[in-house]
This record gives sequence, C-alpha cells and structure tokens, in this order.
Amino acid sequence: MLGENVSQAAQFALSGNSEGGIIAYSLALSPQLKTRGRYALIPADWHQPLRQRMVRLKGAGAIAEDFYAYMNTEKARAIMRDYGFSLPES
Repeated sequence: MLGENVSQAAQFALSGNSEGGIIAYSLALSPQLKTRGRYALIPADWHQPLRQRMVRLKGAGAIAEDFYAYMNTEKARAIMRDYGFSLPES
C-alpha cells in the first residue's frame, strides 16, 4: 500500500491495514501519534539529509513577517527540536 503523502501513510499504518509505514519523524513525535505505536529512525548514513528552508518574500504581508520573526525565536526553535528537527545555529 502506498500513501499519497506522509499523513496518508500514517493513517494506513495506524489502521492496521499495513504492517507499518515510513513517515516523517516529526509526525511520529506529534501528540496525536507518539503513543499509538513504535517507531525507529532510518539511519542517517542510509540517505542524504533533507534540507528545508524558510524564505520571506519581498512584499510579504504583516502576518508573514510576524511568522518569520516568530520562527526565529528560541521558543519556536525549541518546538522544532521537540519534533525532531535539527536546526542551524542562529
């Protein structure tokens, strides 16, 4: 069974219609899933790192500006770490 995205893969795994699934670590650590099963990380040396970035476009509105500023706070960085994200030094 192949899910269209990580959320659907998690649904398949949790429904019992599959023996497991490959989902995002952040999803496995979410309050909705972290107590519903077991997980194991795929070893880092088995794959290239997935590098994600945040950009702020010129002309972004006030909400986008506020979100960008918030994501650069220690509070937001702590939340990201709690969900398994590795963060660059600020």
